[in-house]
Amino acid sequence: MTDREIIETILEQKGNDLRTRLIEYINLVDFHDYDKNKKIHLCPGAEDDNDFYNLMEGAQKIAKKADDVWMIINYRGIKSADFIVKFDDVYKYIDQKSISSIKSIKQEIDQSIEQAHRFLLNIKATKCSHKDIASSLVSCFLEHNELSEVILVQGGKYLSINRSMALNKNFYRWIRRSWK
Repeated sequence: MTDREIIETILEQKGNDLRTRLIEYINLVDFHDYDKNKKIHLCPGAEDDNDFYNLMEGAQKIAKKADDVWMIINYRGIKSADFIVKFDDVYKYIDQKSISSIKSIKQEIDQSIEQAHRFLLNIKATKCSHKDIASSLVSCFLEHNELSEVILVQGGKYLSINRSMALNKNFYRWIRRSWK
């Protein structure tokens, strides 16, 4: 299977099959290390992407919590995520979105759910309250059964939210305490 074929079929995979495909992709593509710690790995041509600096900002934020981050090739005509991220022995296929307003949380996820089921939301808006964020995320999780995780980052803040957390009755209280 080629690297392009893996990406075309990646969202059809679940559990160990997804992990196997992600590792297969990592081994097929000629990645090179970006940072001296060798935690961020770039695909060929990554520096030429017009969104490179924005993606690197997200990769650096997620690399603080992850073991490794691989930036994925943008194949013409194929919707794909931006990163493969390794946390211990767990591999995740994550798409990054920049959030400029509270409304863009839901819009970005709605538009990109066919690309990935996990998102890194880089919050650039200054007027996003914890209540508004929580409300948008609950709505997204309720509307998209395939959505499994959202990682919020803003400045030095980092918060990973999975489906069961977002749909828990104490979610609003939890996010108020956690997102300060």
